[in-house]
Amino acid sequence: MADPIAKKLLLLGWDAADWHLIHPLLDAGRMPHLKRLIDHGVMGNLLTLQPVLSPILWTSIATGKRAYQHGVHGFVEPVPDGASLRPTASTTRKCKALWNILAQAGKRCQAVGWYASHPAERIGGVCVSHQFPVAPASARPGAWPPQPNSVEPWELAETLAELRVHPHEITGPMLSQFVPAAEHLDQRDPDVRYLMVAFAKRLAECVSLHAVVTALMEQEPWDFCAPYYEAIDHVGHDFMPLHPPQMQYARDDLFAAFSGVVDAIYE
Repeated sequence: MADPIAKKLLLLGWDAADWHLIHPLLDAGRMPHLKRLIDHGVMGNLLTLQPVLSPILWTSIATGKRAYQHGVHGFVEPVPDGASLRPTASTTRKCKALWNILAQAGKRCQAVGWYASHPAERIGGVCVSHQFPVAPASARPGAWPPQPNSVEPWELAETLAELRVHPHEITGPMLSQFVPAAEHLDQRDPDVRYLMVAFAKRLAECVSLHAVVTALMEQEPWDFCAPYYEAIDHVGHDFMPLHPPQMQYARDDLFAAFSGVVDAIYE
């Protein structure tokens, strides 16, 4: 058997990342680590599939198959008795993902945060489902137990749970890195409050996920690691209407306060 071309493989997923936004940031020197990767490797555009729904697309990336083959058709699905809906489950996927194939070949795998990954799978390494970093509405800092079956092996759940950040733990200085005028905004304004609360939630989930990923990469053995980040996508939904150039319907004060958020989340 030929020698492997690499000892480890990192598959890093950035949902909704767009070269049209990345190139100006690269040219301005604002994404030096990505520039170094590009300078020492290759880059290109990916042709997407239809419909453009994240669970479908990222399951296709993980499996190499289209939706009619892998079985994931959206964000939610009926529960078995049809009485309600639930986030699409990992048990719905009808074929092997990369981490399943590599685990069967004896490789130690880590899969973190992917859509349709709950309950977490046993993959000869560590699997953390997409529901692990999400704080339920009733959760409070310090009283937020990990959701059952969100980590495999479960023995790691408590340790990883300590790395999570609750939205209420996102501080003013943390927000000001993305919204420099945050402390001067009128939180009584419903539009301002919605944007700030939404951003704090997405930032907390991203920080939590990244803390879990880096801890696993540093502390657990792995040959293949596949973390998936959705912060760019979620932040884009809320803040792209305020990204330059200013659109006619965008309020002047909101544009002034939030026009840099999309660029900042890339950094």
